Amino acid sequence: MKIKEGFVVREIADSIVVVPTGDLLKEYRGMLTLNKSGQFIWQLLQNEVTEEELIAKLAEKYHLEQEKAKADIEAFLHTLREKKILENDL
Repeated sequence: MKIKEGFVVREIADSIVVVPTGDLLKEYRGMLTLNKSGQFIWQLLQNEVTEEELIAKLAEKYHLEQEKAKADIEAFLHTLREKKILENDL
């Protein structure tokens, strides 16, 4: 899975936001605000990656137990799936 083309990350007033560009403006309205771990996951999703890889990398980066990392990844991916931001979702 990975992020669809056409979304960009910007820092606006001490917040990290994801905004659509181009044709995506018609189907995706609004912004998605990310925290630092969300920004890290978003960056990983710029390339094709599995959920298991995301869990392992998040756990390593933030020294988390696998179960905590899994819960965080599942919640983040749920949001992206609801907003139809992912492509090649395996």
